[in-house]
Formats: sequence, C-alpha cells, structure tokens
Amino acid sequence: MRLWQGTYARALVLVLAVLAALPGAALAADPVFEKYKVPTVGGAEINVEVMRPADNPDAPVILTYSPYNTLSEYTTPNLANDDIGQRYVPKGYARAVADVLGTRNSSGCWDYGGADEQQSGVDLVNFLAAQPWTNGKVAMIGGSYDGTTATMVATRGGDAPGLAAIVPIAGISRWYGYAYGDGVRYFLNSERPTDEGIDTPLAFDFGLARTPPTDPTDPLFAEKLASRANPCESAEHTVKGYDRTPDYDAFWLERDYRKDAANIRAAALVAHGWQDYNVKQEEGVDLYRALTNTPFKRLYMWQAGHSTPGADNWQPLLDRFFDHTLLGVANGVDTEPPVITEGRSATRKSTGFRTEAAWPPPRTRLSRLYLTADGALARRAANGSESFTDLGTSTEEQSTRMPAAESNWLFFQGAPLTADTRMTGAASLGLSLEVNRDHAHLTPLLVDVAPDGTTKTVSRGFLNLQYRDGLARAQPIPPNEPIRATVTFKPQDQTFEAGHRIGLIVQASNTVWALPDDPGARFTVAYGRSSALALPLAP
Repeated sequence: MRLWQGTYARALVLVLAVLAALPGAALAADPVFEKYKVPTVGGAEINVEVMRPADNPDAPVILTYSPYNTLSEYTTPNLANDDIGQRYVPKGYARAVADVLGTRNSSGCWDYGGADEQQSGVDLVNFLAAQPWTNGKVAMIGGSYDGTTATMVATRGGDAPGLAAIVPIAGISRWYGYAYGDGVRYFLNSERPTDEGIDTPLAFDFGLARTPPTDPTDPLFAEKLASRANPCESAEHTVKGYDRTPDYDAFWLERDYRKDAANIRAAALVAHGWQDYNVKQEEGVDLYRALTNTPFKRLYMWQAGHSTPGADNWQPLLDRFFDHTLLGVANGVDTEPPVITEGRSATRKSTGFRTEAAWPPPRTRLSRLYLTADGALARRAANGSESFTDLGTSTEEQSTRMPAAESNWLFFQGAPLTADTRMTGAASLGLSLEVNRDHAHLTPLLVDVAPDGTTKTVSRGFLNLQYRDGLARAQPIPPNEPIRATVTFKPQDQTFEAGHRIGLIVQASNTVWALPDDPGARFTVAYGRSSALALPLAP
C-alpha cells in the first residue's frame, strides 16, 4: 500500500495542475476552508481539513480518512483542495480529509485497523454530520488504506447514522487477508515489484505512525511530537503481522470487517482491480457478497493492479452514485445491474466491460476436473498417486516456463477447449495427500496453456496445511498419513479461449509471492474422486 500511495501523491500534483488549467475548473466563488479537531477515543483528537461551498448551507460531505496525508503535505495548504474537492465542491458538496488516529496532526496511537481506529472514524463521521453547514449526510471514499477506513466505519452501522454511502477502492475488508493467504505469509510479487504487501504493519508502525505533526501552531504540537516515540502496540502488530502460524484469534477478529458486513446500512460502491497483488482482489469481491442490508450495492471490477479506476465508465458512475445517495437525485443508479466487470484472456488484456445481475453471474456452475496419473485434467476420476519434493525455492516463473520438466511440482492439463470458456469467480483445488512431516505449504497455480504449449498464470492459491481444517488454530499434519485439503484460488473474470487448455501446477512454494515453509517436504498426491479442480464457469 505504501508505494502505491506514493505514486498516487505524485499523480495528484499533476491532476491538480491539469484541472487548474481547464476552463470551468475553478471552484465556486469564495469556498470556505476550515480545520477542526474532533475529540475521540482515549482523549485523542482527529485532525480534519474541510473545503466547502460558501453558498450552500446543506452541503453533504465527501470524506477521506487517511494515514497518507503526510505524503501530500506540500501539494496544497488545505488537504481538502484535492482532485475530489476540485470536482465536487463546485457541485455543492463539501470535501473533508482527515488524518488517521496516530498519524500526522491527529493524536493517539495508530491501531492497525483495530477498535480504537474504528471508534475514531465513527466520531469523525458523527462530528461532520452534525455541522450546521451540512445536510447531515456523509460519504467515505478512498483507495487502499483510505478505502479500508470507509468499510471499517460502515460496519459500525447505527453508531454513525449520518454515513449514507461508502466507496472503498482496493480496500481491505479483513486485515488477516492482507497479510496471509490461509496461513501463508504473503511477500512481494514478480509482476509489479512496487505492488507488494510485506510493508504492513512494519512500515506503518515505524514509518507513517512515527511521522511528526506538521502544524507547529497546534496547542498539542509538543504532546503529539512526543507521542510519536511511543511504540504503542507496534510489538504486537509485528508479531501478529509476520507470524509463521497465524491463528485467527481475537486480534484478527477485531479487524475483520467482513464478518460485520451485515451491519452496513450505507449504500456501497465497491471497486477493486482483478489483478491487485497488494490488497488481494477477494477483499473487494467477498465484501460485496457479504453486504446483505445496504440500501443498494454496486461492484466495479476492472483489469488493473493496486490503483484507482481509470476507464471512461467509472467517473460518471461515481458522480451518479454520490448524486443519488447524498443529494437524493432519482437517476436510476440504484436500479441498474449491480455488477460491472472487465474480463481478460491469455491473449487480451481486456475482453471488455459487461454488466451482471450478481457475482458470480446467475447460473454460474461448478465444473469438476479430476487429477490423473497421466497428467490430465479429466472429466472422469482415475486411481493412482504421484509424489514431488519441495525445495523451498520454486517460483512460478520456473514452473510455468517448463511445467512438465521438473520433479519439484506436478503438472496437469485438460483437453483443448472447443469454445471460449469464461471462469467467473474463485476456482478451488481439493486434494487427498500425504506429507512426510508435520508442517508444509501448498501454493498451486491455475494456468492457461496456449496451443504452442506456453503457459500463463491465471490465478494463485495459498494454504498453510496446518490450517487445512480452518484458521482458528494451527493443527500439525500427521506425517505420512492421508489428509484432505482444499486450496482456494484468487477470484478472476478470465476467458480460456478456444484451442487453449486449462492447466494446473501443484507446487508447495512460490518464493517471490509468499514466504516459503522449510524446504524438503515430500508430498504424495492420491488421485481418484478426492483430488479435483473445481472451476466456476459462466453459462
């Protein structure tokens, strides 16, 4: 998240310069700029900066609650005068940007998405909704961490009744899923080197949460400055964020907003990139699916990494969403098909946008392909078994370049497809296997095999086998005894083209993408009906 935000901050300067040069981009006459200190949990205060139209006493508020504001410190005297403020204040909205608890000019301690941070967001929304210059409605929007805070506050439901809408973009909905893939600690990636997640919580506890306040006229400047040397819960954050056996305990439950998604009463426009390798794509998809009590919800998925949407259909959608939820405009955005998704294939970066009535699309069916000893993915199961040994150094570049040439993984492929086949959702791999020790990982790859035999990764799966029966507590593997495990792949909207094959690589380490387990584990996979790849296929 940290490196993407740096890119965003630099791009923001360019956006503001372009907007300033455009005819009609000027703000309404004499906008009002204000700063407030909002009392919150533990006697702390939240710094919030506001830009609002002077001629609208009923302006709804578009809020971003961010830990990144230090990065934008010198782009504008008031952080609310950003690209969102430039666009929406002339339309009658108020724009607010606030510093997350324990960062920049807010006091307190950074809480890694925990209960104190959640309460501070609630207090902030309630404060803004009560101002005499607003109509009492607040929307929260932002990308990455800034989108996470929107979801975080919304799950408090009736505690923040003025929160009318949220737009979480590439946001975390479950902090465990940012750090771990079913017990496997994520690391970097080999496709977008700046789009990684190993930096959190370390870079926040010892980076943004340690940045000094920037307003020397603040009466609490000295107190805030001194507090930045206070480690708060950084030791606990580090232990929990980089554990080799991360049980899903009270620490993670406190930071699981998805489990509380039924509490969200705000309208939601959830946006996420299908190729987001930082905040993984299921954080957006699974949040959308968990929303059951919103006035209405929308899911917008596009073919990009950790970023904000840039396609032509995004900004009009966002404008209409705000107009309806904050101003009450009857523009139909609440009755349109709720899902907009951009697909791709191995040969096309985009197969275009389409709308769906749900996600996965209605009548999506699971197609089961069985693993067989001859390396086939077949419609019928066949008995047999095969073994491989993990060296702890495998990368997907190695396994996809020569999938059938090594003994460090197993490779399977189906028959050439007779028609384009669209996968809409998360594939899963069920295995019956034995391992020669009590701990091991699985990191399989779902791949597209072209007619010339070249392979391309479609999706990745991760599972620490000590969590094969659930995340609550690590359970050692009984060595050399049969176990069952299911690995869930990252969801995708992917078309396998006619003539291509669906392929599977079963491996135990993907060392750039995840921290490997100790080398040397030997896996024996038993074939038959218990070992199969399940694919969600659209009609």
